[in-house]
Amino acid sequence: VEDTKASLSADEQFLMMLKEKCSMTDKEWEERQKTRQLEMEAVSKALAVLSGDDAHDLFGRTFNPALAQISSSAALSRRQQASLVLKAAAERFHSPKLAALAYRVRLDAFTRVKQAIDELMAQLAKDKAAEIKHKDF
Repeated sequence: VEDTKASLSADEQFLMMLKEKCSMTDKEWEERQKTRQLEMEAVSKALAVLSGDDAHDLFGRTFNPALAQISSSAALSRRQQASLVLKAAAERFHSPKLAALAYRVRLDAFTRVKQAIDELMAQLAKDKAAEIKHKDF
């Protein structure tokens, strides 16, 4: 009988601690959800301001076409020319290696963009896993 009472007491203590921990976790979760909602509202407001007529008018008045980046189009043109030369050589010599190189040269312009997207996706996956782990804990 004493063992049962001791076991019951230990189980009740564990239950109280578990309920307390769960309530704290739920409060933290609700706080994070509220924060996320506020962040989303702030971003929506910022987008509304930036895409409004006043912002377009201001941009139109302050835009200086002399500052536009032109060298990128020249590099792109050279990249396309190199890709075409490699592609023609690949067809003439029936070389799959040259064809692959021509393809890589043509797509190389997006390397940094793809890398940034991959890094962002990895970070989002880590954040998601941490959030789920924290919620499950």
